[in-house]
Amino acid sequence: MKQEPPSTTQQPAGRLPLWLAVGHFILRAPARLAQADLPAFLGEAAAQPRVEADFVRVARISRRWLRQPGLRARNTCYVRSLVLFRFVNPHGGDLCLHFGVDEPRTPTERPHGHSWITLDGVAWNAPSTMAEGRLHEIYRFSMISGGSSTSGATVAAAMILPNAGVPAHGSPGWV
Repeated sequence: MKQEPPSTTQQPAGRLPLWLAVGHFILRAPARLAQADLPAFLGEAAAQPRVEADFVRVARISRRWLRQPGLRARNTCYVRSLVLFRFVNPHGGDLCLHFGVDEPRTPTERPHGHSWITLDGVAWNAPSTMAEGRLHEIYRFSMISGGSSTSGATVAAAMILPNAGVPAHGSPGWV
């Protein structure tokens, strides 16, 4: 009897169900990112096979994982955006992961970093400061064209991994 070829819509991460693949990614991504540079990590994530997973489904699954004891500390916009970038199926569109910093309102206010994704230029999970015009993008990685800059990748990686530190020459200036 002839065996049927595997389906072209394979499950990600070695055919794990999507909910388990998302949990595995949340658990392992920080350690993997600490061992690689950000553009290489994102390039690998962008090249992974996709299932029919939309933004709402992936966001719902990641919220459930990030509410679990032991994973709550990872419930940041960086991890949520990395998960969305890794698992959302863009159906041929340009899915991009962005990193940015809010312009402080006062000289004493501490800058805040953010991460969000866009599909064909439309922001899906952008912070409110984007609409206020205070958000300055420092790095973008596109599934189609790759990363926007090396120096921005260094700063963005330091935002994700707080113990990595930001080089003095890599901090963004305000325009």
